[in-house]
Amino acid sequence: MLMHGLLISLVAISGVRADFGPYEQSTAYDDGDYGGWPTESFRSTPVIGPSLNILQNSDLCNDGYIMLAPEGNAVRTPGPMIIDQDGHLVWTKQYGQTRDVSVYQFKGDPYLTFCVGPHFIAGYGDASTCYMLDSSYEEVYKIRGANDLAVDLNDFHITRDDTALLTVRNHVQTDLQSVDRPEDGWIVDGVFQEVNIETGELLFQWQAAEHFNFTEAYPELEDTGTEANPWDFFHISGLDKDEKGNFLVSSASMNCLAYIDGQSGDVIWKVGGKDNMFEDLSDGDTTTIIQPYRARFTEDGNAITLFDTTESASRGLFLDVDQEKMTVQVRYQYLNPTDLTTKFGGSVQLLDNSNVLVSYGSSAAWTEYSLEGNPLCEVHFGSAFQFNDDRIASQHVSKHAWTGHPKTPPTLKLIGYEAVVSWNGATEVVTWALEGSSTIPTNKKNLSEQFTLITAQFKEGFETVLSIPPDTSEHVFRVVAFDRDGNPLGSSDPVAWNPTPEEMAAVGAMTAAQKWKLFVFFLVGFLSAAALAVGVWVIRRRLTRGVVKLEQSEEEYERARGVWKPAADPDYNGDERLSDDEIGLLENQAETNSRTSIEKEALKREEEL
Repeated sequence: MLMHGLLISLVAISGVRADFGPYEQSTAYDDGDYGGWPTESFRSTPVIGPSLNILQNSDLCNDGYIMLAPEGNAVRTPGPMIIDQDGHLVWTKQYGQTRDVSVYQFKGDPYLTFCVGPHFIAGYGDASTCYMLDSSYEEVYKIRGANDLAVDLNDFHITRDDTALLTVRNHVQTDLQSVDRPEDGWIVDGVFQEVNIETGELLFQWQAAEHFNFTEAYPELEDTGTEANPWDFFHISGLDKDEKGNFLVSSASMNCLAYIDGQSGDVIWKVGGKDNMFEDLSDGDTTTIIQPYRARFTEDGNAITLFDTTESASRGLFLDVDQEKMTVQVRYQYLNPTDLTTKFGGSVQLLDNSNVLVSYGSSAAWTEYSLEGNPLCEVHFGSAFQFNDDRIASQHVSKHAWTGHPKTPPTLKLIGYEAVVSWNGATEVVTWALEGSSTIPTNKKNLSEQFTLITAQFKEGFETVLSIPPDTSEHVFRVVAFDRDGNPLGSSDPVAWNPTPEEMAAVGAMTAAQKWKLFVFFLVGFLSAAALAVGVWVIRRRLTRGVVKLEQSEEEYERARGVWKPAADPDYNGDERLSDDEIGLLENQAETNSRTSIEKEALKREEEL
């Protein structure tokens, strides 16, 4: 508690400087003046983070962390990213082209999940891997496709049964005569697998070509259907599993949702597409969905959320589904205020606070809405000028609670009289404390006893700068991270500090010898001034006494010295101050006495001559 109080006291008198942070309603940002993917670099680490443009903000959005994976030609350092409520980077790692960053519970513990593979703009990845990281960002599980099939990264979902659902790609030669193509044509079969996360064992596999007719597909074959360029007739764009053990599959190529029996693989029903089985109570607004993404059951299967890439204005949908009466209708829809559209990707997520997060795939943006559809917050992570041009996208964006405790230490860099610190992935840091030592410690077991507290500041943003006091005598520094209760979370490695003479001069810092010389200079100057003042006072004192004695009688002189005392006088009231008349009389008398003395001296000289 004592350390906590001391840190608070130091922070209260210290200024906080951090990374630049997001833009706010920047027209230049959306016009592309800062590039397709504006980023932010830091001095303490080579990590690069996104620089956001916050168009609309609200305190109602201030919970949870944003998870995204920027992809596209403009992204120089692709990988999973976590962003805090204020738009600052929390964690990233350059894994390469990444998709589907999220947080799932697995056997009671939270895991950060994402999938990594080659460039995905075409929608596929070869020999890709899905990762599950624990709260220290250690890779605990790696999931790949079973039966030598490659994960295609369109969706990765952990079920309530602690199994993993993943989409895979499978090029298959098949008869395409039903769509006026040769019988030896080629397709990309829409396949999903359910696998055991710990062992990789295949639990269930489903193939669209065994249950759907090719004539239900909307994309024209054009120059596809060959071995070199197979036809993507189904394109799985979302997976879910309900409590009955059945699966909800989104098909972007057939513009429908399909409910699949978890035992036989048979199609139980379809919403939308050419073979829609539901009565649309919203006058066709539901069953005309286009390229749906990320359909998820909610409310025990009585409702579905999904992203609809309708060309006029992409939107999120909250649907009421009656599986007995076979009716469907729109309960809520989530339309972006600027009528955003997307070529691919997008997602809808119901948040714990009842808000709804909608992301827009190839348009690098997300919007958080109230449940009823009122926009609360809107953020761009790429230039709006380059939406849908393959330069910047994120197929899905999600939001979750997350606590990160990285095993790597904080990173400290000393630049002149600034200590620049960051800790990639740490979410609990509230205060940074700068500690100093005269030498690099040799005993690492008791480092806290070898360092003394120099200053402290609140953490703000990804990177914080602490000012080193100019009079600091220590030559080795480290930083210690503290949580909101004052408990230490971790410390950086000790770093030697050797500021240049120019850096020292810039802040007015001096060595011990320089400080001693300055002290002697001021001391000599003070003593000289004091001696001069005393000498002046003595001279003035003597001169004053001589003049008074010359101009006054002995009695007046003695009175001025404090020796003379007045004679007893019954009319004397104790006031020795002279009246104006008395002062004038004395001055006339003194002048007369002076003239008399001068005249007598002159007569004496004449007589002598």
